[in-house]
This record gives sequence, structure tokens and C-alpha cells, in this order.
Amino acid sequence: MSISDSADLGLCGPGDDQMPIAVRGFVPVDSDGQRVGAQKQRQPGPSGYTLVFDTETMTDAAQQIRFGVFHLYDENCLNAAGIFYDPETLAASEIELLHRYGEKRGLTVGTVADFIEEIFFPYGYDARATIVGCNLPFDLSRIAIGHGSARGNMMHGGFTFKLSERKSRPAVQVKHLSRRASIIRFTVPGKQRTPRGQRRRKLTVPPHRGFFVDVRTIAAALTSRSFSLGNLAEFLGVSSRKLDTEEHGGPLTEDYLTYAVSDVETTWECFVALCQRYSRHALTETPIHKIYSEAGIGKAYLRQMGVAPWKEQQLDMPPELLGAIVSSYYGGRSEVHIRRQVRQVAQCDFLSMYPTVCVLMSLWRFVTATGVEWHDATAETQSLLDSVTIESLRDRSFWSGLHVLVEIAPDGDAFPVRARYGTEAHYTIGLNHLTANSPLWFTLADCIASKILTGKAPRIRRAVRFRPREIQNGLREIAIAGNPEYVINPIAEDFYKRLIDLRTATKAEMRSATGGDRDQLDATQMALKILANSTSYGIFFELNPEELTHPETVNCYARHQPGFPIEIRQKEKPGQYFHPLLATLITGAARLMLASAEYLALDAGLDWVFCDTDSLAIAKPANLADDAFFAAVERLRAWFEPLNPYAKAGSILKFEDLNYGLGQSGPNMEPEPMFCFAVSAKRYALFNRDTSGRPIIRKASAHGLGHLMAPYGNDDAPDCIPALMAPLAEIGVDRWQHDVWFRIISAALDGHPAQVRLDDLPGLDKPAVSRYAATTPTLLRWFKRFNEEKPYREQVRPFGFMLAFQASNAMAIGEANKPSGREVAETSVAASRRRKKALDAPRAVAPFDRAIGSAAKRCFDRDSGEAVSLNRLKTYRQALNRYHLSPEAKFLGGNYTDAGPTRRRHIVAREIHTIGKEANRWEEQFFLGTDPEAQAEYGMSPEVRQLAMIAIREGIGRHSIRKIAPVAHVGRNLLGQIANGCTDLPDAVAEKLLVAIATLDQRRKRRH
Repeated sequence: MSISDSADLGLCGPGDDQMPIAVRGFVPVDSDGQRVGAQKQRQPGPSGYTLVFDTETMTDAAQQIRFGVFHLYDENCLNAAGIFYDPETLAASEIELLHRYGEKRGLTVGTVADFIEEIFFPYGYDARATIVGCNLPFDLSRIAIGHGSARGNMMHGGFTFKLSERKSRPAVQVKHLSRRASIIRFTVPGKQRTPRGQRRRKLTVPPHRGFFVDVRTIAAALTSRSFSLGNLAEFLGVSSRKLDTEEHGGPLTEDYLTYAVSDVETTWECFVALCQRYSRHALTETPIHKIYSEAGIGKAYLRQMGVAPWKEQQLDMPPELLGAIVSSYYGGRSEVHIRRQVRQVAQCDFLSMYPTVCVLMSLWRFVTATGVEWHDATAETQSLLDSVTIESLRDRSFWSGLHVLVEIAPDGDAFPVRARYGTEAHYTIGLNHLTANSPLWFTLADCIASKILTGKAPRIRRAVRFRPREIQNGLREIAIAGNPEYVINPIAEDFYKRLIDLRTATKAEMRSATGGDRDQLDATQMALKILANSTSYGIFFELNPEELTHPETVNCYARHQPGFPIEIRQKEKPGQYFHPLLATLITGAARLMLASAEYLALDAGLDWVFCDTDSLAIAKPANLADDAFFAAVERLRAWFEPLNPYAKAGSILKFEDLNYGLGQSGPNMEPEPMFCFAVSAKRYALFNRDTSGRPIIRKASAHGLGHLMAPYGNDDAPDCIPALMAPLAEIGVDRWQHDVWFRIISAALDGHPAQVRLDDLPGLDKPAVSRYAATTPTLLRWFKRFNEEKPYREQVRPFGFMLAFQASNAMAIGEANKPSGREVAETSVAASRRRKKALDAPRAVAPFDRAIGSAAKRCFDRDSGEAVSLNRLKTYRQALNRYHLSPEAKFLGGNYTDAGPTRRRHIVAREIHTIGKEANRWEEQFFLGTDPEAQAEYGMSPEVRQLAMIAIREGIGRHSIRKIAPVAHVGRNLLGQIANGCTDLPDAVAEKLLVAIATLDQRRKRRH
């Protein structure tokens, strides 16, 4: 469903693209009964006990537990250790082996039920132990005796696991958030938890939800990296290391038992090391079990400083204004300007882009304010737009005046446009020329960027300037990473500026440090980086989708219009520090930075290949010598020096180290020619060339490849590909992905970029496969047919690892778009038909197995449970055959086989849809075959419905019922009723009619 504003279809000219566009909408949600400013009753924290456990399973589809290992610690002392097993899975001889091994090692041995009733609940629940694991959702699901969908808005979309038959014992709920994190908590058991005396005084004991810590989650939050247990142990330098084994699923041996025990020891040591790292931050207001991501670290620092969230401070902002603010939000800019051509480039990026624009715009004052004030600024803003030039942006003080949102009726101006370009099924954002009769909201920074890039000032309908109110009371100093030399006063200092200055100084110290001192400094600079990034953008637009048990009718607001009722099945719950004004101002300013760099490059006679949020690959003209090119880039970089707000002088546009030759270091490094081959947004590679002209890849993107399992290991590279000159960690991809890029680049260098040789790369004739886990009820429902009539222990269960294959007669993921002779603007109705077509093939899955060939032989259709033959599965080679042709559909010249510069489209907004948050369940969207950036689309307001019906009736008058009916696939009787005044029709039908009328308008124009 969507909002559709009628636009004058006559606005279109030859070569213009008439299509629907989309803006974000805002749906207020209740506060779950919590009064603003109310004190929650403080619950006791975890005790000194820590329970660490891990499970080992079968390797079939059910992955039934075989045995597990636990360690129970009291403070840092091992209190108890043991092995628990499933007596129905293990043979008698294996159980006997467990007892012998346990006796030899001093380990208790019992069943899973014994572990649950004697260890897990007595310590993990009753004694308030911290429960620790590595991939806890999987291990919890293995020890469960049943599961169901979780209830309650917070956990809806997750699972509830039953662990005990005793009604007095709680279940455990798990809700998947991302590949790195899940919310885990105990349910409220069916017994009275408040003593009679407290009940008489009308007091209640809050439910005990438990303390669960997944070491993978904490490690990712503290380091901004993903880890397995093995490489986490290596990274942290703990004494116990994960052992290697090939015995999964085979007969039990003492070596395999030692492997399992070692895993628990390693998990404990990693947990201790991570707790030590976290304790250095001295975030006493936020215990470690409350940390789920890097953003969690940032929010913890704000809480520690006493910074109250904006949404608790500002109670007087009209929802219509909030709708305008949210609709102006577009996020980062990622585009390819020169595609499928090898170009020499200089790779540059802005120093800490989001923190930097926060400093330039003095946004820390907004963060620490008691709210914002606003007033009309239409006349002054139009005057500013009329007079602004590129040189105006060199004045640092200019940026502090960008706290303005502007309502525009775009007329060919260059703005970020969210649309379904070409035949894409999902919304993407491109900086294009836009024309629309209906007004839209943008940041002042976006308007200035348009003026710079087009030379024409957008015409303003109205503008609103925002100012921070008085500073909050109760703010307090904080020492970053617990370092007394890194104290920040949130009242007297700019938090973001201080963080970047501290990080710069720390990195300078690292250059002369060695050993443990260098490691400590490296950990500190990483903490500073994470903190700067996590508090300067993401937390301000944190909206957490929560599925509802039942549909609800709520009001939606967008573009400063009155709210209109919509029915939702999930709500977007704002995060604690939700502040959409800051989010849109920050991202708008970042886009202005990129637009400035783009203008300066073109004005200097240079060009650019791609941009990505904070970076720009500046292209060298063919007739310019290397020395002259580097000198021109340095002049461009120098232009940004006056904007540097930090203690260390220099340009905020950095010349990346990639531009220097491999092995160079020190102050006398010389740039070496760097080349780029870009296909589409976020799909590019940067490389040098050796003496034979072959590529030496320095950086590559795994975008569009990362979902696939490696067809061969990093140590199994083919002889036909030269040895790596740079470490894979620096290149940013796995070895097989490097080799694919090597072949793509080589084909381009050899003059046949459309024909890429992949036939001699090992493993690419295997079926293409992706690993996933059944992390949501929707994914688990895939196996409803497979699970029917099977006992629970033989069923596919939540968080079980599985493999997904691509059926050979279905459209490959990432290949749903087929090249066509013309671009067709499609609505969600047509897009859904195309997605349905992509699913008309076997839904091929298999139990997890690292040996892809073996897994493929056990492949079955997830719906029917029937076997799927190997000849029905698409190979890696088939899945990759269009990777190097991926279109950049949001621009002209971006079709499959197009090469060279792309050009901005002129978009004429036929309709304006209002959408919700881009869905965040990557696995579910990918494996369901739906859009990876799927959005919730909201309903049609009465005002917009009236405009849509006017446009439809005018279209009927222009083209007749007879012509429209077959194009729209709508009956003539209904069209007759509409012509006679009927307005009671579904939004989807209205959209189909608008599309049909637009199609007929285009046909008429082509004839004339």
C-alpha cells in the first residue's frame, strides 16, 4: 500500500523518467506504559557466578544434541564442571566413554535434563549467574524440549524455548537482531514472585530476566569486527585456543571430548578478557549483558555522562513536523559514475565524515540540549540559496548555519531520489534531477548541493530553522576508555572533536610504540573510533521493528501533512537516543561534502569513478601525466583545509594509504598509479599493476558475493592466479572473491570486459550455496512440511544451521533484473509479480556441511521434503555469470552492458509513496527471495486519495475506458463507476490505474 500524490503528467518531456518515488514516514508509538521521567524499579544485578556451556550435535538436518560441556565459576574460580548428554542420541558405548572420560578429568556426567534441573536453573536463574556462550541462541535451542513463537511486542518475531516440564521454571526467549546479536531473556514463570507483605504495600518484585552474554556479540561491539571462537581467542591472546577437529558427527573419541572441553575453556577465557576490556570504559550505568552492538557502547557513554535522550526531553514537537523531518532523511550516498572501465584513480576519503560534520555544525549542543526550538526562515534561506557559491562552503562558520529543513517543489533540481529504478524490485537512492508538483522536504545542505551541481537555486516554499534549547542539568565528565588523560567535559567541550583529537594523538603514539604498549594504544584508538562513529549518527535514527500480535490502526505522518490512519502489523520503536533531526542534518551535510568534492574534481578537469558515503575515487584524465594528476588532487584536497576543526592541521579530505606502493612507510612515501574497476554501487576493486601489466588487487568489495560459502579455502588458491601481494585482511575479501575480481579486472584489461573466464577456478562447478540459520519463525516455517509427523528431536528447529541452494530454473539472487531495451517504471504491484516468478522453483536446502558436494547430495525441497537432484541446482559459475554486469539502474548509461560515464536521470514524480523502515532481517529477505531492502509501505491519506482519483478520471477522459482496461487489467464496469464518481477502491487498484494511464501517455508522446 502506498500514498500516491497526483502529478501533472504533462511535466514529462522526451527522455524523462516518470515513476513513483518514496519518502520516509513517521508513526508515533506509545511508551509501553512507562511515564517519561519515571524511575524504573532497579533490579539486582548478576551474582558472582558464571555459567559457561557449549553443545555438540549431530550433523543431520535436526542437529540434535549429542552432548555438551559446562563450567561453573564462582568469581574467577572453577566451582563445578561436567558433561551432559542426550541418552537417546548416544550409543551405550559412547555413554560409557563419557563416564570414563569424566572420571579421568574430574567432570560430572549426567543427562541434559540433569544439567537443566541441577545446574542451569539453580545457578543460571535462582542464583542469578551470568550465562555465557559462543552463539548462545543455537546452544539454548539444542537443550530445549520444545519451542513456540515468542509473545509480547518486544519479543514478537522471536522464539520461546521450553527447557523444563516444571511449570515453576521459566522458558527462555530469543529474538534474533543481527548476525552478531540476539536478545535473550527468561520469561515470567507461573508463580507468585512478590511476597505477601510487599503486595499489601502495593509493591511488586520485577521479573528476573536473566543475564545472558554471547562472546561473539561483545567482541563485535568492542572491536567492530566479526569473530569465530577460534580467531577471537587468537585476537585476544588467551592461553586456551580452539582445537581443530574433523570428527563432527562421527563416533565419540577422547580427542573429540577434549576438543569440546577446550571450547568451553576458551569461551571462558575470552569472556574474561572481554570483560576486562569493557571494564576499562568504566561504564557503570550499563552492565556488559546490556551491550548488543557498537551503538550500545556509544549509548552507554551518553548515559554515563548523564545525557538524557531527546525524546524524553522534547514533548512539544508536533507530529506533523516530525513527519517532515523524517521524510527528509535519505542516508549515505553510494554511486558509480564511470562503470566497467579501467581508470587510474586517487582514492580519497573524508576524515571521520559523520563526527566531522557534527563538529562543523556544532551538533553536540543539540545532543546535550533540553530540546529544540524552531521558527520560519523562508526568506533568509531563499536569499542564502540564491547567493551561495562553492567558496561559501570553505568558511567553517558557514556550516553552523545549516540547521534548516526546506520544503521544495522540485523543478529539475538535483536531489536524492528514492525510487524503484529500472526493473528493480526495491527502493534505492540516487542523486538525480527531480521534478514534482507535490512539495518535498530536504535539508538545506541538500539544497546547497543542488545549487552547486546544477547552477540553479531550488525555489523554496517554506523553510524551518532549528536551534538548541538550554543545556541539560546533571551532565558530568567522563574518562574515555577509563584513561584519566582522556577526560571529556560534555558542557565545556565538543564531544566529537575531542574524540577525534584523542584518536589522532593515540595513533601518533602507536608509530613509536612496540609490543604490549602498542597493542594497548591500538585498542584505545579503536575504542575512540567506535565511540565517535556510534554516537555521531546511527543511534539518532534507530528504529527497531517489532512485530505485533494483532494489526493496529495508527496515524502516519509525512511531509508536514496531517496524520492519516493506517493499519500496521509491526511498529517501529524508536531507540533510546532517537533524534531524527540530527540524523537528517548529519547525512545531508555528508552528502554536501561529497557534492563539493565532485564539483571541485570536475571543475579541475578531473573526473570520478565512484563515491561511497565518505569516499571518492578521483579519476585521472587520459591525457594528464601522473605528476600533474597527483598535483591536481593535492590542490583539491587543500581546498578542504580551512574546514579542519581539529588540533592537527591538514585537509579533512585524506589521501588514502592505498595510493602508495606496497611496502612503503615513513614520511617519504611516493604515490604509485592506482586503478579502479567499478560495476555498480559498492561493487568495485582498486588495484596496482605489476611489471607485466597484471593487476595487484589492493582493495575489493564482497558486495553480492558475501552470502555465498567459499567454494575453496584461502590456502587452496589455483596456480593460475598470481600469489597475493597484499594480505587478504587489507584487501577486505576472501581468497576466492579476490580471484573472481582478478579475472574480472584481467578481462577488462585484455579488452573483453563482458567475457570473464571463471572455468579454471576450482570449485565453481559445485552448486552455489549459502549458509543460514532458522533465526525467525518465518524462516522456520519453510520446514513445516519437512517437520510434519516427525518427533521433535528429528525436526529442523530454531537457529539450526542449514544450507540454501539456488535452483537452476529460478532467477539467481541479484539477477532478478533482466536486461531490456528500455527502462520501465514499475509499481510495487508489478514488482511483487516478478518476485513471485523468482520463487517458481524448488526451494532447495540441505543440512549444514562444509563439504558442499556432500551437502548437495542431501538437498531437498523445503516445502515438499522431496529430494532435489544435482542437475536442478545452479553452480557458482552460473550464479556469478552476471556479477560483472550488475546494473547501476538509478542512472542513465547504467544498463547491463553499458560502459563509461553514467548520467543523472530526470525523474518526474508521478506518485509519492510513504514507506517505513527498511527491513532489517537480511537472512529472511534473502532466502525468501524478497527485496534485501524491503520497506513497509503505508496507506493512502484522504487528501492523496482525492488527488489520485482526479488524476485517474482525467486519464479516463484522455484515453477512454476501452484503452485503459486491458493495460491496467481492470474491468470496464469498475472504470465506468470511477468515471461516475466512485472512490471506494483499493490502493493497489488505484496504483495500477495510474501506471496504465502513465504508460498510455508515454505511448501517445512517442506517436507524436
